[in-house]
Amino acid sequence: MLVGAKSTKDLILRLIKTSGRLSIIEMASELGITEMAVRRHIQILEKDAYIESVILRQTKGRPSKLYQLTKKGEDLFPKKYKQLSVELLKELKSMGQESLITELFTRRKNRLVQQYEIQTSEKTFAEKLEILTEIQSIEGFMPEIRKEEGQIHLKEYNCPYIETAAEFKQICKSEKEFIKDFLDTNEVEIKSCMAAGDGCCHYIITQD
Repeated sequence: MLVGAKSTKDLILRLIKTSGRLSIIEMASELGITEMAVRRHIQILEKDAYIESVILRQTKGRPSKLYQLTKKGEDLFPKKYKQLSVELLKELKSMGQESLITELFTRRKNRLVQQYEIQTSEKTFAEKLEILTEIQSIEGFMPEIRKEEGQIHLKEYNCPYIETAAEFKQICKSEKEFIKDFLDTNEVEIKSCMAAGDGCCHYIITQD
């Protein structure tokens, strides 16, 4: 959807994106089609969670139902957050600010550990490991846990930061430190790394 296509649904999404909240009457007028046709497409887009309705209450007359994009709908349109982040990191590197880049990733790691402190407080190591796996799954790392000879092997088959990590190794170190601090263990070894061309990120964790 929206990748060069010109379907009525795409036109409705683009119209809402450029105009903001719109009523069915306004969309029908802008697109030159019937309100019934707009309503039919709106029902599908709303069902698929690309748009949502809001009620606009007015001082006079009946409240109006308007439609706006959801986060899922907004995500259909190009975003360049990753590109901007990489460009900023490159600028810092070209300015000789490697230590600042390292500090940024360290601060991010500390913030994440602190964010999950309540969730992991008084949890056993096994429980923390389970929570970590759930978090990494949500973040898109595709983790897999295997226990072997007293060691825990954490393999992640996807890296959401692969392009950036290939140039800024601080990301990989930060991820290792996050796992170590999250599990409150002193021994986490990186056996393989996708940013280095390996098939997965493989961490060997030794429980204290």
